[in-house]
Amino acid sequence: MQIPATDDLEPFMATMVGHGPATQPQVAERLVQELYGLETSAERLTGERDENFRLRGRGDAQYVFKISHAAEPPVVAALPTDTLLHLQRIDPGLPCPRVVRAADGRAQTLFADDTGQQRIATLVTFLEGKRLNVATRSPQQRAACGRLAARLTRALHDFDHPASRRLVIWDLQQLPRLRALLADMPELPAASFIASFIERFESNVAPTLAGVRHQFVHNDLNSTNILVAQADESLVTGIIDFGDALHTALIADVAIAAVAQITSLETMFAEIRDFLAAYHEVEPLQAAELAILNELIAARMVQGLLIPSWHCARNPGAAHFQRFDTAHFQRRIALIERLMCTPIAVSDPA
Repeated sequence: MQIPATDDLEPFMATMVGHGPATQPQVAERLVQELYGLETSAERLTGERDENFRLRGRGDAQYVFKISHAAEPPVVAALPTDTLLHLQRIDPGLPCPRVVRAADGRAQTLFADDTGQQRIATLVTFLEGKRLNVATRSPQQRAACGRLAARLTRALHDFDHPASRRLVIWDLQQLPRLRALLADMPELPAASFIASFIERFESNVAPTLAGVRHQFVHNDLNSTNILVAQADESLVTGIIDFGDALHTALIADVAIAAVAQITSLETMFAEIRDFLAAYHEVEPLQAAELAILNELIAARMVQGLLIPSWHCARNPGAAHFQRFDTAHFQRRIALIERLMCTPIAVSDPA
């Protein structure tokens, strides 16, 4: 694949930069009252592209109010909402947010912001729970994550949407495109390692990835999008944030969720196997998929170093992504190097 020029990358990265004027919490409160008839108090949450607010209403009622990026086409902004509506029909027991319809019955609403730009807003229920990244880990929890991730895969198997095949920077199939970002970050730690990894991925993994099973998937089952119970952290109680969902390789979704289970170099393979065995029981993985799983897990780690670093360089005042120090790069590179030389065994591949 030819390396794209920087100009070719701009549309691909458009919503990663240039956020417009922020919507104030009191404006979000007013909009929710006008559109949904709900009296709430709003607290801003972070977001990579969208604006998000946690709303507290009467009694125990809580919601998340999402306002799409002004540059997001309406069909793309509708995708997460349509995904949640599909899941509610196919598997009502899945612990995902539920879409709250506006007073006029619409699942999404349109309004003009302070600059006159049209914005799309959605209201969903707020899911209680502790995020996986701050929870105590256990084999039981990893198995619960695996089973729920596979159940979600099955529920999304037949889902399609006009925006499901859009370009998404977090799609592992698009990793070779990200090589061009390195030119913007000459001081990036391990830049040569990352460039070499992407080159090997393009040559050795991308051809196989193109030939394995593809379907619509969550694509972002990271440790902040998985919730566990406060009282019993071995229980998984929620999956949130469908903003990066798309049609891609099923095994890429598995790799992303596997990264969320990793806590250290010493325990990495046991943690991946706990998750993978449980996933495999519900949704059997194929031999060709397992053959590239290590590389895909490593590729997700490369994405996780490169994209946030580029975002912070382009958006100095943004707070959504953590700024990484050299020690963080070194720890992730050590994990990647181990993954590249040690196979992960899962019994009875389909």
